[in-house]
Amino acid sequence: MTTFYTFPSRFCSILIASSLLWGCSQENSNPSSDKTTISSISGNVARIATDSDPLSLDPRLIRELGSINIINTLFEGLMKTGADQKPEFAIAKSVDISPDQLTYTFTLRESTWSDKTPLTSNDFAETWLSILNPAFPAPNAYMLYAIKGAKAAKEGLLPLEEVEIKATSPTTLVIQLEQPTPYFLELLTGYFFFPVSSAMRNQTINPTSSPEKLVGNGPFKMVQWKQRDEIIVIKNPNYWNAEAIKLDGIAFQVLDDNTALQLFKVGKLDWAGSPISTLPQDSILSLKEAGNLKIAPAAGTHWLRFNTQKTPFNYLNMRIAFNSAINRQTIVEHITQGNQLPAMGVIPPSFGTGKQEYYKDNDLLTSQKYYMASLIDLKNAGEKLPEISLCYSSGNDRNRKIAQAIQQQWNKAFGILLKLESCETQVLFDKLRNGNYQLSLGSWYADIRDPINFLEIFKTKETPTNNTFWENARFSELLELSSRESSPEKRNELLSQAESVLMQELPVAPLFHGSFNYLVNPRLKDVKVSESGIMNFKQASITE
Repeated sequence: MTTFYTFPSRFCSILIASSLLWGCSQENSNPSSDKTTISSISGNVARIATDSDPLSLDPRLIRELGSINIINTLFEGLMKTGADQKPEFAIAKSVDISPDQLTYTFTLRESTWSDKTPLTSNDFAETWLSILNPAFPAPNAYMLYAIKGAKAAKEGLLPLEEVEIKATSPTTLVIQLEQPTPYFLELLTGYFFFPVSSAMRNQTINPTSSPEKLVGNGPFKMVQWKQRDEIIVIKNPNYWNAEAIKLDGIAFQVLDDNTALQLFKVGKLDWAGSPISTLPQDSILSLKEAGNLKIAPAAGTHWLRFNTQKTPFNYLNMRIAFNSAINRQTIVEHITQGNQLPAMGVIPPSFGTGKQEYYKDNDLLTSQKYYMASLIDLKNAGEKLPEISLCYSSGNDRNRKIAQAIQQQWNKAFGILLKLESCETQVLFDKLRNGNYQLSLGSWYADIRDPINFLEIFKTKETPTNNTFWENARFSELLELSSRESSPEKRNELLSQAESVLMQELPVAPLFHGSFNYLVNPRLKDVKVSESGIMNFKQASITE
């Protein structure tokens, strides 16, 4: 979820049709690099830099942080994340949980869509069931699998009407779970549980299809989307808590990092940097030393993804070799420079699953040992080492510098020249979906504050978020066991064992645990950023 912080699933035709398709190149292609003006809309408007256009405006179809943050201004779910990072009521005004922790009965507050039509429990039920339709390409369907019958329905093994999501009255929604799920209310804060109105469920919204007609239920509504320029949302007067919204609007400006920094310096931007854009890497240290850089904790891990179906990374020895030859300390000290930590596992240390170091950083002896073994693997299979390429998102300069650092480190370790390929966001997503790559930079930022969220994305090769195409029976078994374990200590141990299996197999090479680095204009107050990178503008205000 990332400027390019999280990478999406194998989206199919519906998402591709609704997205903006741009090209790949060997050079970085920056959006709006010649942009010199900011939106002229009047009132208390927050001006926010973003790296790219949203890939979709349908909450059921998105995965990366840029789209998520814009969606978060337009829609709202049953629950929301509070200031203490714990779930609070949003569209729901109360919930009754059965003694066995399996049945949740929500009572909804009276509210409407932005077009003034009533919002009912049936809107939630029908949206969630549409996600579980086997024919619908929802990348986050697995997030609903705590609900009884949801997984079976998505796999085509159960009729949708038998899924335990029942709208028993316009303001009552009853949900039954497969087993007790302590973090279920936290799950419901996620954008993947946002309702979509019946008027919008079969429509595609993009810059050429009247985005102002989008119907949402959030604190803001969309009025303009200029491709590769800006997305403008204004206060939604029909939001149930509209009187608490202080901003008149938000202008999301699609900018490259250098342009964003220059506009910020002359007072034409209110926010530049994480979580939906980046700052020029050569400016980080000076901004930090001057005391201007804000640094916030982030529940995220950046990694290098191996396509385990492509030679040579279908060989475990090759994955071990290339992982061992990465100098993560150099990357965080000389490139990212924003208090990131070298990653020796996929789960952030703050999640506390136990063991945090599964390998040594910059372990050239191990890398040489396994590289020679992998060359023997190739020879025995009648294969030769092919040219190896690494693709990454062209949305920011940091990706390019990280790719170049890895290129240099592997050249030193193995004497190979890694080919670097920068791609615009949607094209890279398409490559991942089709498995048309060898290596790619990626990351994952937690949807919920639970270790399972970093592991279940690799559960099987069919899992929509698993673009490595790796799977392991023992790993899947450990995740299943953890889902049925009621003891927190025993569950934590099972998840730790699962991470150990993942790190032995290395479908990804973790690089660093992230942080959010940004600049904020003093006139913009009270924008909250969660550990997952979700910006909350509901309390935000402008003071001149």
